[in-house]
Amino acid sequence: MRSPYQRCRAQLLQVALTLGIFSVAQAVPSVSDGSRLYRPCVVCHQPNAWGSPDGAIPNLAGQQERYLEKQLALFRSGARVDTAMQVVTAHSTFSNQDDIVALASYLSSLDANPNPVKGSGEHLRGGQETFARICAACHGVAGRGERGNRVPRIAGQHYPYLRRQIEAAASLHKDLAPPEMTTAIRGMSAQERDALADYISRLGNSEAPPDSNPLDEAGKYPPPYSP
Repeated sequence: MRSPYQRCRAQLLQVALTLGIFSVAQAVPSVSDGSRLYRPCVVCHQPNAWGSPDGAIPNLAGQQERYLEKQLALFRSGARVDTAMQVVTAHSTFSNQDDIVALASYLSSLDANPNPVKGSGEHLRGGQETFARICAACHGVAGRGERGNRVPRIAGQHYPYLRRQIEAAASLHKDLAPPEMTTAIRGMSAQERDALADYISRLGNSEAPPDSNPLDEAGKYPPPYSP
C-alpha cells in the first residue's frame, strides 16, 4: 500500500500531465492572491498547509516567508531536488517574483499545525541537549527561525519529515546547508537523530516537552547537563 506521500505525488504528476497544474494560477488577477496560488499545492500539503497526515510532507503554515521564497527558487533551479516540487515550480508562475512573494506571504501568515506527528517520546532530554548545542544558535531557542537570514522555522514540524531531512541533510541539500550543521549531523547516532527530530516536533506546543530546561534570563538554554 502506498503512503500518502507517494499517493499525493502520483496525483500531482497526473494533474500536471492531463489538466495543467496551474490552470487555476493562470486565472489569477494582476494583483497576486496567495490563496489562489496555493490551490495546486493542496494536493500534497492539504488545504490548511499542515502537511500530510502521516507527517512525511511538511507543514508550510507559519513558515518564515523569506525561507519559503528561497526554497521555491531553489526547487525551480534544480539546486534542491524533489520531483513533485520541480514539476510545480517549473510553471511560469514561479518566474514571477511577485507571485512567489505572494504565495510565501500567504503561507507564513497561516497558523502552524497545532498537532504535528511526533516520535516515540523517548530520550527527549538528549534531544533537547542536542538542539541547544547545534540548532538553537541559528534556529532560535524556540525553533522559530529568523526572517532576515532565511533560517526556517522547525518548531512543530512533523517528526517523519524532520527525521528524513536530518538523515539526508548532507546529500539532500548539498552545499545549501551550513557545513557546521551537516558535520554535526554526520557525527550523531541514529538514536540522537531520532531524539532531536522528536524534540523539535514538540517545540511550540502548549504542553512543554518532557525534561524541558527553563531558559535563563538571557533567553538561552543552560549548558547541557548529565542525566
